[in-house]
Amino acid sequence: MNCPLCSSSAVLYDDVRGEQICTRCGFVIQERLYVAGPEKRMGLGENKERADLSSGFDLTQHDYGLGSRFNVSQGLPPSERARLRRMQVLHQRARVLDWEDRSLREVLIDLDKICEDLSLSKGIKIEISTYYRKARAKKLTSGRSAQQVLAALILAACRLRGIPRTDHEISNAVADRFGLNRSAVLKGVHRYVKLFSKELGLRLPRVSAESFIDRFAPQLGLSRKATVKSHEIIGILPKRFVQGKPPLFLAAIAIYSGANTVGEKITLKKLAATLGVGVSSLSNSASRVKNIISSV
Repeated sequence: MNCPLCSSSAVLYDDVRGEQICTRCGFVIQERLYVAGPEKRMGLGENKERADLSSGFDLTQHDYGLGSRFNVSQGLPPSERARLRRMQVLHQRARVLDWEDRSLREVLIDLDKICEDLSLSKGIKIEISTYYRKARAKKLTSGRSAQQVLAALILAACRLRGIPRTDHEISNAVADRFGLNRSAVLKGVHRYVKLFSKELGLRLPRVSAESFIDRFAPQLGLSRKATVKSHEIIGILPKRFVQGKPPLFLAAIAIYSGANTVGEKITLKKLAATLGVGVSSLSNSASRVKNIISSV
């Protein structure tokens, strides 16, 4: 299209105002144009996207992400912006109809914070939200601390997914986030994990020691050679030695023995502090593993 005044082809379409404007002489060729396509929106520093589409079905939100939302444009007069902001506040309140929706919304917000502290993905967060909704439907959450319930469900979901997260790690993250007592949260986690696994029919496998090795060896600054050696040591440990010991403790023994075997020094104190195990028990078991390795 060319401008009818200056015959310039530099014609721009303004999709905000619905006008075709000549950028050379400034003449408005057409105005109030009707666009048959979907409405577009664009936030500050964002790409355009369809305004008539929501984020989709989301189990991490109390209304499944199906509630409508609207933003207030800065291009409106101040009185109109104030009126729309009041409407926006009323609309947000209307999304929470009663105390049950309000409590569910607060719990899911807390879950989002905990998952962020533990660096858990949205996929695992959706799974935890599903378990919480099932437990809530069976009246298993009534009268129980919401934070301890979430910590127990996070531990259960991590066990089912094979994610190497310890009960101490999860309970400490919850306690630090909400200012609770660490030992009380840990006791609640152990109690509620048994309850939910029984009532929800969850079969929780133990996280393997190899998973903890892969997680903590790079965190301790060990090389790939030391990590491979730690896996080899786990494989040669006799059943009578492994039986009855938690996977995290076995991983600590294998990491210490594997690092020393390849000539990479790591102190027992640093290893125990990173993995959360006892120094004395780790020292005694490491001596036994050393004898086992020498006899192989």
